Amino acid sequence: MTRTFLKTTLLGLACAAVVACSDSKPAATDTTQNDASTAPQKTGKTYRVISEQVKPPLITYVDGKPTGFEYDVLQAIAKKQGINLDYQTVNSREELLTSLSENKADLALGAITINDDRKQQVDFSNPILDYSGTILVRKPLANATSWADLKGKKVASRHGTVYDKMALDNLSAPDGKNIVYYNTVWEQVKSLINNQSEVVLGDSLILDYYVQQNGSNEVAFVHGITFPKESYGFAIKKGDTELQQQINDGLAAIRTNGTYAKIYQNYWTTRPEN
Repeated sequence: MTRTFLKTTLLGLACAAVVACSDSKPAATDTTQNDASTAPQKTGKTYRVISEQVKPPLITYVDGKPTGFEYDVLQAIAKKQGINLDYQTVNSREELLTSLSENKADLALGAITINDDRKQQVDFSNPILDYSGTILVRKPLANATSWADLKGKKVASRHGTVYDKMALDNLSAPDGKNIVYYNTVWEQVKSLINNQSEVVLGDSLILDYYVQQNGSNEVAFVHGITFPKESYGFAIKKGDTELQQQINDGLAAIRTNGTYAKIYQNYWTTRPEN
């Protein structure tokens, strides 16, 4: 697959507002200065960081510059540890982990769930954010208590995600035509708001962010179907224990000094669980 790399220099960047997607979805704005908004001093190694261009509120590019929760956290870690980061982007989610395996990047970010299958291919930092899966639906379906209640409904999905597999296994009609595909999470949510689909499966924090930003009264979360807790982590090139230790030490430090909590509350109204 053709890959496009967009390189950005991190010196002098400030945290910008998170823009929800490339098709002009508005996002929350924040100009608060914190440890994440200052580039690290050039006292250590430079590491190559890979991400998708649009994964709000975790990572998004605005006018060619990265911003978002995971970006802010990683910047705060880099500043604390005195390391430098060179950001690149890819066109598809599938390229994130292969970029590490092929030594084209050192670290990948953007809603990457820590699991045993991925640990065969890459190493991970300690968890940076806890979440669970959730289901967002058109309001008439909000009282669903089982997969059977939603089976055959029109599902907005994305290729290559765990939620697509869930949809195929649990919600697909016999001909499979009720599952339609979009490129971004915002496109999925927008299709739901516009009544072009009825069901979206996804990460709780990301879908909640879009609901907060949009304020639509046409959609609601299903509370009768629950998912286990999961964690996002920074994916690290297999065997790079030095970088893994740098990230884990920096993450522990910004949790202790309160920087992590401040960053979190720029994006969500609740306090972080972890």
